[in-house]
Amino acid sequence: MRNILDYTLCILICLSFTGTLCRAEEAGKQDALYGTPEPPVKVNASVDKAKATIGERIKYSVTADSPEGTNILFPEMREELAGFDVIDSGTQLLSRKEGRVIEERWFLLETFKPGSYIIPAVTIHFKLKEAQEEGETSTPEIYIAIASTLDEKSSDIRDIKPPVFLRKDYDRLYILLAAIFGILALIGIPLFIFYRKKRGKAAPLPPPLSAHEIAYKELERLRSLDLNANGQTKEYYYHLSNIVRHYIENRFQLMAPERTTEEFLTEMTTSNKLDETHKELIENFLEHSDLVKFAAYAPQDQEIESSYSSAKRLVDETKEVLKKTLS
Repeated sequence: MRNILDYTLCILICLSFTGTLCRAEEAGKQDALYGTPEPPVKVNASVDKAKATIGERIKYSVTADSPEGTNILFPEMREELAGFDVIDSGTQLLSRKEGRVIEERWFLLETFKPGSYIIPAVTIHFKLKEAQEEGETSTPEIYIAIASTLDEKSSDIRDIKPPVFLRKDYDRLYILLAAIFGILALIGIPLFIFYRKKRGKAAPLPPPLSAHEIAYKELERLRSLDLNANGQTKEYYYHLSNIVRHYIENRFQLMAPERTTEEFLTEMTTSNKLDETHKELIENFLEHSDLVKFAAYAPQDQEIESSYSSAKRLVDETKEVLKKTLS
């Protein structure tokens, strides 16, 4: 009887152990089938060299392995990264196969300070083709060692070497220069006397053009260039305002070309060389010109012609005022 009980107990233990093994095997299969899936986007970071010397350029790369159609948002170009100067950057496609795409965002780094550097983890945002929300993942940190180019036994600062004095021998140079000047004098003096006698008295120089004559000449030249018809409206206003500014300087000794419009108008309001009508004319002309030159204002053809007429009117009217002042 005791043998039967022992035999029965042994069978029950074996059945229990076998059931446990079956359940464990089934759980393993379920974990393999329904376990945590791999992330849809895999990112990595690397450098072409982990040890470099100062001034040596290092390529830092961030790669993203994602399903085709995924929108990857790589970090943007910036001037500094973890103590390195960013010299250049770019994005390139590394591979496309079996429905997955590998892209790379690279940065060309440089530093002139020795030491150990850590490029921190970079967060990459992405949006899958069929997803409604964005996801994100991070790269690992990168460690870089930068060594100095100086010998470990040498010091950073050395004594200045004494100046080396070179022997200066100018005797031959002096003789050569004296000979050259002597030859030039022998040739030049007779030629100068000959041409002076031949020409006689030099013709008198023509009188300089007056301020309004210069302005009229420049206005006609500007009109002949036909800049506005060629779509060069801004250049047209640059020339037109310069003609007016130089005319004001030549006629009234007001430093218009060297000053901003605001500075010139401030001086003009305190000057008695222009009457109020002409002050208002100049102010409206210069402010309108600045709108075209600096505020990207596109004037109509009528406004352009009006600006030209205002410039000519100023010259017409103020030249008469100046003549009365001089008489």
